[in-house]
Amino acid sequence: ASMARTEAGTSGSSSSSVAGSSAEEDFYIQCDAPNCNEWHEGSTLSPPITPLTASTYETWHCPSCTPYHGPSKLKSVTSMRQGLRKKRRIDFVKLNDPAALLESESNNNGIGVAANDVQEIDFRAKLELRRKKGMFQNGMTAASSTGKGCCLKVVTSGGKNEFTTKYVNTHGFNQPVLFATQQPYQIGLKLPGNHFSFDTVAKLVGPYRKTQVIDTATQLTTEYTLQEWVDYLSTPENERTRILNVITLEYSQTPLGKLVREPQFAREVDFVSQCWPKTTEDLRRILDHCGDNKNNNKKNSLDDKDDNDNGGDDDKSKTSKEEEEEDLTELLKELQEEIPRVSKYCLMSAAGSYTDFHVDFGGTAVWYHVYFGQKIFYFIEPTTKNLKIYSEWATNGTSSSGRGSKKSNANAFLPDLITAAGGDVFEVQLKKGQTLFIPSGWIHAVFTPKDSLVFGGNFVHRHSLEMQLTIFRLEKKMRVGKNYKFPFYQKLMWFVAWDFLKQRDDLMMMMQVGDKGKNSVMGREQQVIQQICGKYPNHVLLGYKALAKELESWSRSKQKITTDQFPENMDVTKVAIQLGELLTKCVAHLGVNTKKEKASIKLEKKEKKKITKQEKKRHNSQISQEKKKPVITPIKCSSSSSPPANKKCKVEGCTQYKRSKCDGYCATHYREQLSLQSGDNIDYNAIPPPGRGCKVDGCNKYKKSKCEGYCLMCFRASVKTTSRPSTSKRAA
Repeated sequence: ASMARTEAGTSGSSSSSVAGSSAEEDFYIQCDAPNCNEWHEGSTLSPPITPLTASTYETWHCPSCTPYHGPSKLKSVTSMRQGLRKKRRIDFVKLNDPAALLESESNNNGIGVAANDVQEIDFRAKLELRRKKGMFQNGMTAASSTGKGCCLKVVTSGGKNEFTTKYVNTHGFNQPVLFATQQPYQIGLKLPGNHFSFDTVAKLVGPYRKTQVIDTATQLTTEYTLQEWVDYLSTPENERTRILNVITLEYSQTPLGKLVREPQFAREVDFVSQCWPKTTEDLRRILDHCGDNKNNNKKNSLDDKDDNDNGGDDDKSKTSKEEEEEDLTELLKELQEEIPRVSKYCLMSAAGSYTDFHVDFGGTAVWYHVYFGQKIFYFIEPTTKNLKIYSEWATNGTSSSGRGSKKSNANAFLPDLITAAGGDVFEVQLKKGQTLFIPSGWIHAVFTPKDSLVFGGNFVHRHSLEMQLTIFRLEKKMRVGKNYKFPFYQKLMWFVAWDFLKQRDDLMMMMQVGDKGKNSVMGREQQVIQQICGKYPNHVLLGYKALAKELESWSRSKQKITTDQFPENMDVTKVAIQLGELLTKCVAHLGVNTKKEKASIKLEKKEKKKITKQEKKRHNSQISQEKKKPVITPIKCSSSSSPPANKKCKVEGCTQYKRSKCDGYCATHYREQLSLQSGDNIDYNAIPPPGRGCKVDGCNKYKKSKCEGYCLMCFRASVKTTSRPSTSKRAA
């Protein structure tokens, strides 16, 4: 690494491999890492390297080699003179390190921040207290019993994948989906083999790769190298001074990325893999269809120049094509650098770690597989009411980290606010080998009972476009920082719109070739609309309609943050207008179909009403028949204690009158017969026990109070024979 090369090809000795001319933009530097030795342009590096700064390196490592071979080393410089005054040294790394910040009891170590400036919260105790109070509903139990749970438990069997694009087209993707199977290949998920650990992750991604680490108690972040993180996790749980968590390690461009493949559904619907331009042919087609004014002017100027040179020279036309190809190649290179890489994340969590309630950036959906360990999710459905509560909680200083401006609400816990407003919080446990799909917009928090390794990723898809745009607007309203947003989200949406228009153009071209010009343009457009409406479900077309409306507002915007994400080779106004017109026709076509469906639904409802009316009539008739059953009426007064033979109960030995509608029985024996027929085993004894019967011989009725030892019938007979009007009046 002692060679220096100039643009003319001369060489000389230097402590670091550099190359360049006197101009800094032509300066190149060579990587000193083993088996690399690649040359890099100094102006393209971050930060840029000039001949002056390159001379300060003893060994220099390129960005791709730094995670594996460590950072570049500077030359040791001995100062000519050391000042007599001792300067105060501030450790800016510790200044941002929550562990160091909170472990220092005083301000004597030069950190510069007092420990009591940050509030610690015991989230484990918070969750356990609310679990005991019954605040959290079991998502899986609720889903299986009442159908109101937040999770749809899908169990694959026989190696068949039940959660596919076809399934989502029919049922939608509005609730979390849990795969309890121990075989990830059934959903198209590829994972590393056995004996995979935290140390293996560090070796594959790079032990010197820096990653963000979250302190659970304060929810503050700092940076660790992966080797430092593995050393932390290797310590016993009872010896860890802080509970830390890693959830943002993206590894798609590392050797680990080749060992992990996303589930089949995520790969099939991901907008990044489906719509982001991959070749210069894709860019040329966009340019030919709706190139922006800059590229069109450049193309027109080249054409005018060819026309002015006596009809255009072949060499010049060739040169113009070569220049256009070079421009497209350069543009494609820029787009490949900007492509959002969010589909593969590795999450390494210590036992007891907790991620507070949040919504994934851009309203993206998430796939989440527990390689080992355990996770507990707390879900809140993204209703309009819940999202409003969440945004106020996150922006008005009421988050659990206590970093907000409202001190009175500094310790507010989001589940308390949701349940107080009548909402639900669902608890779902995720064990080793299980995979979870989280739809767009769901508010969730995650608790880790024991050390866990998780593979996951985010993806934007067509089945929740309305919710994704809602979360995008919510992030803008909440002023979420650029580092916490989906990278190049608006540019991706422009490519999504173009991809939809490209499908329309392809269908038009196929029909034009198939019918050989027999049908008119209007007829072909109508057929295309019918095919599009048949291909996509209603909720997808309505999502594209919402996207067209959003793109129209973006195309009229003059804010730099929006205009910077306009694709360079696209006329965004033209794309927004065309998409809006196409979706208006599709929705109108759906409206016709929905009217027919509504009419058929009304007929079905009318038929059901007729059936229900008939059933009600039958039910009422049954009730009326039950009401007409024999009713025991009060015993009428008789002139004698013994009834005549034709009015006597047909049971031998019974001296009671037979009752009407009792089949010739008295009331007592009629009840007895009913009990025998129904089988209720109730003993209806007609003879009262001793001391409680009527004093008239042969009467088996109970004596009544205030009747001088007689039953009511015998008492009335005795009153009539003795002619005691005052007593009879009192008895009556």
